[in-house]
Amino acid sequence: MKNVFVSYSHRLDQVEADNFRTKFNLDRNVFSDRSLENRDIGHLESTTIRDNYIKPKIRNSSVTIILIGKETGGRWWCDWEIYYSLLKTANNDRNALLGIRLPNKQHWVPSRLENNLHMGKIIDMPRDYRTLSNEIDNVFALRGNSPDLSINLRQRNSYIST
Repeated sequence: MKNVFVSYSHRLDQVEADNFRTKFNLDRNVFSDRSLENRDIGHLESTTIRDNYIKPKIRNSSVTIILIGKETGGRWWCDWEIYYSLLKTANNDRNALLGIRLPNKQHWVPSRLENNLHMGKIIDMPRDYRTLSNEIDNVFALRGNSPDLSINLRQRNSYIST
């Protein structure tokens, strides 16, 4: 069982993220969830959230799952979480990436994920826990590759006009 950090757009995809965690983590124990708990920390400074909440969670994981919905590609937190997942430092080994398209949603794949598919892959939402477990194991083997961190980090959110 791998330690996993789950990245997603909290604004639009919280319900799907909660359902994903329940179905695959709580019900089936496919992965050990190292993600942020579902609690309101939005009142804190971004640097506090990043340094005290997110960085330690990513450092304690080996695979970052990106739940891809309508706004995921434009969310600066998702971009930063993918970036930090790929960054190898003294305190942080690289994570593999597994993008999962949320069902019944439009999908905006983050550019940083698209540029680093040699570090992972993108799949549709798995139907069963065995499929997800196999996909996590498959991308885990790719985490030793060298990432492409050349694009600039997002400085703000972008939205798709409907």
